[in-house]
Amino acid sequence: MTKRFTPIRTLADIEALERVPLEERIASWDVFDLIRRGAAIDPAKIALVYLEDADLGGPEFAIDYRGLMARFTQAANLFHRLGVGPDDAVCTLMPTTPELFYAQIGAIAAGIACHVNWMLEPAQIRDILKAARTKVLIAQGPTEGFEIWDKVQAIRAELPETTILTVEEFAARLAAEPGDRLVFERKRSAADIAAFVHSGGTTGTPKLAKIAHRGIAYKCWANTEIMAHDADETIFADYPMFHIAGFFGRCILPFANGARVLIPSRLGARSKRFIANYWKLVERYRISILSGVPTTLSVLVNTPTDGADISSLRPYAPTGSAPLPAEVARQMEQRFGIKMIATFGATEFTQNATQPPRDGDPRFGSTGFRIPYTQVKCVALDGKGGIARECAPDEIGVIVVKGPGIIPGYVNPEFDKALFVGDGWVNSGDLGRIDKDGYLWVTGRAKDLIIRGGHNIEPAVIEETLLAHDAVQLAAAVGKPDAYAGELPIAYVQLRPGAQASADELKEFARARIPERAAAPTEIHILERIPLTDIGKPMKAELRHEAARRVFQAALESAGVEAEVDVAAHKVHGTLARVRTEAAEDAVHRILDPFAIKHEVVRA
Repeated sequence: MTKRFTPIRTLADIEALERVPLEERIASWDVFDLIRRGAAIDPAKIALVYLEDADLGGPEFAIDYRGLMARFTQAANLFHRLGVGPDDAVCTLMPTTPELFYAQIGAIAAGIACHVNWMLEPAQIRDILKAARTKVLIAQGPTEGFEIWDKVQAIRAELPETTILTVEEFAARLAAEPGDRLVFERKRSAADIAAFVHSGGTTGTPKLAKIAHRGIAYKCWANTEIMAHDADETIFADYPMFHIAGFFGRCILPFANGARVLIPSRLGARSKRFIANYWKLVERYRISILSGVPTTLSVLVNTPTDGADISSLRPYAPTGSAPLPAEVARQMEQRFGIKMIATFGATEFTQNATQPPRDGDPRFGSTGFRIPYTQVKCVALDGKGGIARECAPDEIGVIVVKGPGIIPGYVNPEFDKALFVGDGWVNSGDLGRIDKDGYLWVTGRAKDLIIRGGHNIEPAVIEETLLAHDAVQLAAAVGKPDAYAGELPIAYVQLRPGAQASADELKEFARARIPERAAAPTEIHILERIPLTDIGKPMKAELRHEAARRVFQAALESAGVEAEVDVAAHKVHGTLARVRTEAAEDAVHRILDPFAIKHEVVRA
């Protein structure tokens, strides 16, 4: 029986839901119990389907809820026999396959789940595994096209206390465990930790956020209510599982609702075949919720359906991980009749904190209003890590969040100091404004601001303008170093397949439409492909480094100095330029000292 949901149109509807105490809303504070309840809705229903690489003609694996719950239970029992207790981590290092789901939910039942980004370098993987105090590691064995096992072998000697199993060994050992019951007693409280999840880490080693059972259970209820989720849904598991949106939104949430999950490819949205076959997969598996980060959506909006029946899709769908360009949202609604609901969230919030109303005005470009029982405001900070005052409506400030989904902290407590700004409020690191109706408008990352002289320029202003051009598929604006202004705004652009546009044309297009002249990009660089993070965000740090390298290289060459310049992240200086040259160091310093970015000279 399909549940009836209260319409969500305005902030008043959110406030009405909050009149009931949260404790009366939650069926269980134990994540494993929530999933067991979801499986009991229809044990014979197909719960999980797996395609290795979105191949419509290839083999398909499917398992019903009865079988899936047995696998979860067997995994929990295996981990218990391997010595895993409530405070021990089971880490996984593999692409998205059914075994990953078995291991993650089994780990939550026996201890703590932690899925590690297998695309990281061995040293980063080692640091994460050691920080998590990993009791058991399950890793993809030797497999063509993957270097995962080679990475494990490179760090194995540094993990003497960790039991390491290949995915194949893990799957084989499940059969020896009972699947109808847990062989150990367990009791979880809301405050207990269910998972460690990556936060940040496009450079360096990601931080591990501690995700509590409370936060997950609360977000299961909140997201079910505000998105009207039910057991009749089918959703793609196309986000990486080391990201909160994959771990929660493509695994725990649908299973807790008794819905169906389709793994379209072990590489998720990184699979070119998946994107090419997207609409055909929607038709075959009757996908009900369109899925994709903003960069994926910018591709899908230009991918013809080729006659595929996509009527199973709901008229609204969530997206997140990066700001959704308003133009892409408008095109999705115009071409496919789907209203994109762009959430604002973070690992530290156990996913989303705000969301546009499914039944109301999405106000494209905004991230909607706060979800029930979560508080969000924009503030001015006092310079000492505290809140000086709350911003007025439409005044830009730092976005802070408070509520039952907030994490208790990081595995390394040293990181907690920068997280909290007093009285349970979390500093998101984002800038934004809240309008008179309660809608949040995220204007950019505080650290992504382009500061040109006295002008603070939001990259989104440039990016939104360029994305309105018919030829532009992706755009990323960053600051390039300038000896006079500090930074100048420039943009990197990826064109749509088959589209034609010159850098000068795009530059003039932006200049004519950006109201503040100082914010108009001084340069446009057209790339065949903008580099993206594993969750689909433009790698702005990499683009900033490339912009700085260009500037320093050109400055040296114009002064007759032969040199090779490399710019990269630095743990002390933030960014460091290394200049390899045979020229006199004094000459290099005279040329580069006027720039804010630190540099050092390396003898060629």
